[in-house]
Amino acid sequence: MRVTIYDRNPGAGLGQWFLKASWAVGCWLQKRLGLVDDYYGAASWLEAAEWLRQHEGPFQSIQYWGHGSPGLVWLAGKSMPEAFFAPVKPKLTADSTIWFRCCSVFCGAWGQEFSRMLADSLGCVIAGHTVTIGPWQGGLHTRKPFTSPSWPATEREPGTGIPVHLLPVFPNTIFCLTTTIPEGW
Repeated sequence: MRVTIYDRNPGAGLGQWFLKASWAVGCWLQKRLGLVDDYYGAASWLEAAEWLRQHEGPFQSIQYWGHGSPGLVWLAGKSMPEAFFAPVKPKLTADSTIWFRCCSVFCGAWGQEFSRMLADSLGCVIAGHTVTIGPWQGGLHTRKPFTSPSWPATEREPGTGIPVHLLPVFPNTIFCLTTTIPEGW
């Protein structure tokens, strides 16, 4: 089972409305193209957890599209509870991937610790980004259980003014509708 959850309430304002709409359309396109089996726009972590519980396992992949910051994932302005994935853990295998398609979740020491904690406790691959993402999602890395991070804690957006989320100029960049992580990332 391959699923995607997106934040249905990312914040106020026209920019956030367009972001929510792009997540909804992107999820719809992934499903229409057969790249995911199901998707859901959640209004809270509780709602997202309940939706995941309703699915049969095992999960091949769980993608989450929303806001992020170093070591934190946000839904409706609230950070992900530490035990969010506990009820889903029996539906995960060593081959499962949980991919946070959120800005900067793997950035810095907090991002590295977040990836370690989740990979080790869930026993599967955790994926995330070290930079601001958009149509072009740079800084993508994966972390397997009980391994060291393959990226430096100092990896972040260059101070050059290049909008890395709008151009494929940053290392480990992938297009937003891609659902497969290249080997070795």
